[in-house]
Amino acid sequence: MRKLILFLTSSLFLLPSLKAQTSITISNPTSAQRSEIVTVSAEALGIKAGTGVIVRDAFGIERTTQWTHDGQLLLDVHVRPNSQTTFTIQPGTPAAVRSSVSGRQYPERLDDIAFENDRIGFRLYGPALQHKGEKGYGIDVWVKRTTELVLEELYRNDPRLSFHLDYGKGLDCYGVGPTLGCGTPCLIREGKIVYPWCYDSYKILDKGPLRFTVQVDFPKTADGIIEHRILSLDKGSNFCEAWVWYDSAAANASRFTLHASLQVAAGLAIRPADPTTVVIGKNYIHYADPTTDPDRHQCQIYTALLFPDTDIEIKQMEGHALGILKNYQNGQRFHYFFGAAWSEFDIRSQAEWQCRIDGFMLARQQPLQVSIK
Repeated sequence: MRKLILFLTSSLFLLPSLKAQTSITISNPTSAQRSEIVTVSAEALGIKAGTGVIVRDAFGIERTTQWTHDGQLLLDVHVRPNSQTTFTIQPGTPAAVRSSVSGRQYPERLDDIAFENDRIGFRLYGPALQHKGEKGYGIDVWVKRTTELVLEELYRNDPRLSFHLDYGKGLDCYGVGPTLGCGTPCLIREGKIVYPWCYDSYKILDKGPLRFTVQVDFPKTADGIIEHRILSLDKGSNFCEAWVWYDSAAANASRFTLHASLQVAAGLAIRPADPTTVVIGKNYIHYADPTTDPDRHQCQIYTALLFPDTDIEIKQMEGHALGILKNYQNGQRFHYFFGAAWSEFDIRSQAEWQCRIDGFMLARQQPLQVSIK
């Protein structure tokens, strides 16, 4: 009994402001069923980020949680329309769980950085590919037909297999080539796209089980501009969050100053053979991509760019649909989401893709509300 008392005393000492049991209520203000990752800051909980906590649902079942690199506690929640659900949080060591996200650099495949969740995967090309002279500017899409994490298997380099063919779990049949691919940011100089090449360095900030986050930094351009990106992919989402900003490499300038001939944008590649399925909304773009081999694959990859809180102008140019940032301010971070789905998995048609986009945009406009007692 004495050992148990000492353990509880020690745990509570580590969490000076967290009661033995605290309630977190998540309210859904919309008429839609909501299933998403919710963030609660360590500051709001009154505890130090990274401290061990156990979160239980209304049945008393432990729920998966994650601390992020920026001090947010992630909760995987689902809430009925116009309803609320309550969790309890208390000091303790959470149970080990299987991650729903993964990612890493793959030096065995020309320094790819690839990451995935239970719905979709993405790839960024690396320095080793650039040193070969290949033009891999854009973000690639890996389609899946399983909630399992499959990248390690696809990258295993089995000479009998190819990750460009589907053996039952998914494949890479999205063509990037010398384009922006799915959602790559870029500069537009004097009306022409300035294609970013491969990243120069990276740092993985979050590794799961609910969120993967990576920061990638790019070599400076000829006029001394350095691009930075932070990309985050959550469990259950088709959409990857992007924060993009630019610095000046000049010794006397700590920030990038945008002059009249430059604009900041993000783009989707549109195939010359099939540009008819581009859909443009007020603050989004989506497209039904025909894959690298339409006649044999006989499927579609649905791609999208979403700008729920960013003022943009949408244009089509140089084989792309672009969201161009309006009224850029020096030091501003360009915020948007890019995403994809496959007709052979959880989205069967472009009409369903529109519904998925509408639901996601609604969730951004009317977020779930969090209260702590």
